[in-house]
Amino acid sequence: MGKSLKGQQGAVLIIALIALVAMSLAGIALMRTVDTTNVISGNMAFNEAAIQMEDVGEEDAYSWIIANPYSNPSGCQQLSSTCPNYYYPNVMPMNQTTKLPDPGTGNTLNWSPASTTGLPSGYSVQYLIERMCGTVVGGTQTVAGSQPTFSNCMASPVYDTTQSPPAAVSGMGRLFFRVTVKVSGPRNTSGQAQYFIGMEDSVAP
Repeated sequence: MGKSLKGQQGAVLIIALIALVAMSLAGIALMRTVDTTNVISGNMAFNEAAIQMEDVGEEDAYSWIIANPYSNPSGCQQLSSTCPNYYYPNVMPMNQTTKLPDPGTGNTLNWSPASTTGLPSGYSVQYLIERMCGTVVGGTQTVAGSQPTFSNCMASPVYDTTQSPPAAVSGMGRLFFRVTVKVSGPRNTSGQAQYFIGMEDSVAP
């Protein structure tokens, strides 16, 4: 009996050490899982916030369009020299890879200056505006200041609803603009969206 007990001395210590190591490894794995989950949740929150802030860029672009109608003789669309480089007087083809407007081979997009106004810390928003008009009219490249027409622009008539039946208002139409917005945020978060904006303005037949 005494010989058997003596042979078991130290076995409990070895088993306890093995159990302690196993428990330590399990604890470390659990901590790493929790940390990873927190990082993923944080990234999703940042991304969701970036998506919501795309509307801020759209509102900035809308304000610019409203303040610069074609009917204003001193506005950007009539005086190309006053146009910011993020305004395009005609629509560009869409790049099927990036899903962004494509100004052509060797050219880059001119985004508006990054704005942080009204945004949480670490976020910024930029946009560019394209007037939905064709790139070539009668063999001539359209430029800012060219008269928008129903034939070369995506436009729709404006109707006088006080008449019966409603009649189209001569020289007026609804012009459309494509606004592309991108948002940059913490942890390399980014988002992009496109909007179509229509406004009543001068449109030739």
